[in-house]
Amino acid sequence: MISIDLKKWLWIISIPTLLILLALGYFQAGEPAGFTAITGTVILTCTLLPSALMRLGLLKENPYVRWLVKYRKDLGIVAGTWLLTHGLVSALFFLKRDQPILDQLMVLPLKPIWIMVPILSLMLLTSNEYSEKLLGKNWDRLHKLVWLLPALMFFHGNLAIAEFEKEDFAPAGILLAIVALVAIYESFRSKRYHRIVLLVIGWMVTVYFWMSSQV
Repeated sequence: MISIDLKKWLWIISIPTLLILLALGYFQAGEPAGFTAITGTVILTCTLLPSALMRLGLLKENPYVRWLVKYRKDLGIVAGTWLLTHGLVSALFFLKRDQPILDQLMVLPLKPIWIMVPILSLMLLTSNEYSEKLLGKNWDRLHKLVWLLPALMFFHGNLAIAEFEKEDFAPAGILLAIVALVAIYESFRSKRYHRIVLLVIGWMVTVYFWMSSQV
C-alpha cells in the first residue's frame, strides 16, 4: 500500500522548482523551457493514462496505477500549472524584448497557445469544489476539453523545438501520442466517442494552422 501524500509533495517540489525556472527564464540561462514542457507533459500523462488503462481493465490491481488515479484531480491541477508556467518561462527565455510581443506570438509554432492557454486557465480556475457544485454536469463537460490538447501540444512542441532550439523532435510527443492512442482505443471499446471527437478537432485545428501558413 502506497502511503505517500502525493498532493502535498507535488506542491512542495513544484513551487520552489517553478520559481527557480522562472528566474532562469528571465535571465535566459539553462534550459528551463524544455524542462517545464517535459515535466508538465509527464504529469499530464500521469493524469490521463492511468484512468484510461483502468477503464480498459488493464492494471486494475496495480497499486501504483490505483494510487495515480486516486490523485487524478490533483495531478491535473499540477500539470496545468507546469504547462502554463512553461509558456511564461518560454516567453521570458525566447521572445525578443525589443520587438512587439504580439507579432512574435503569431508565428506558426506558437499559434496553438492561443487555444491551449485559455483552456488550461479555465480548467485551473474551475478546479475546485465550489466551481464543481456551481457548474454541475457542465463541470465535467468543461474538463473534457483537455482532450483537445494532445494534438495541439504535439504540433506546438515539435515546431517550437525546431524553431527555437534547432532540434528535430520533442520527446514529450511520444507520451502525447501514447495518451491519444489509448484514449481512442478506450473510446471505441466503451462506445463513448467524445474523446475521439475532441482529439480529431484538435488535429483538424493543427492542420488548419499548417495549411494557412502555406498560403
